[in-house]
Amino acid sequence: MKYLAVRTKAYHSPSFNEVMDGIVYGVAAGLGFATVENILYVLGFGTISTALIRAFMSVPSHAAYGGIMGFYLGLAKPFSSTSKRHERRLILTGLAFAIFLHAIYDTIAFTLQGFVGLAGLLLMTAISWMILLRFIKQALSLSPIRWGITEHEPSYVAHQIYSVRFCTHCGFQRESGSRFCVNCGQEFGDFT
Repeated sequence: MKYLAVRTKAYHSPSFNEVMDGIVYGVAAGLGFATVENILYVLGFGTISTALIRAFMSVPSHAAYGGIMGFYLGLAKPFSSTSKRHERRLILTGLAFAIFLHAIYDTIAFTLQGFVGLAGLLLMTAISWMILLRFIKQALSLSPIRWGITEHEPSYVAHQIYSVRFCTHCGFQRESGSRFCVNCGQEFGDFT
């Protein structure tokens, strides 16, 4: 449902023009989905504890899954007019990744009970958000807007200009010619 919401309503919009847009739209779709799902759960089970647990674990998890999926949609968008095969591969990777994380979360929710179950759900929520935060840093490092690149420049030129200016691990500005990030120590694969 999250995928369909982003793909049908935002993906083909001219406003969806960088990777970060995919994350933003994905998180919004995840939050909308979680809202509807939580209302149905609370109406069906009617307990305060269900509402509280879902508010603090299910809602942030759905936002993270939507953002992770959106990251890959953002990566895929530039290929929509040049390589449908590459676009599909990125989209399917994002969907598979989000579905995999959600399946682990649901497995914990339906098989573990009590404190162990709560701890497992909290751990999965934290892991999903750590992954999403890393993707956000990477999306920001790839942002053409961050570097003032106009939409009139060809995407391959824009990519060459801005893809090496920020560490994709921590988002810190890279020094020209450095092999490692001065902030986090991440090794750069391209040495530019």
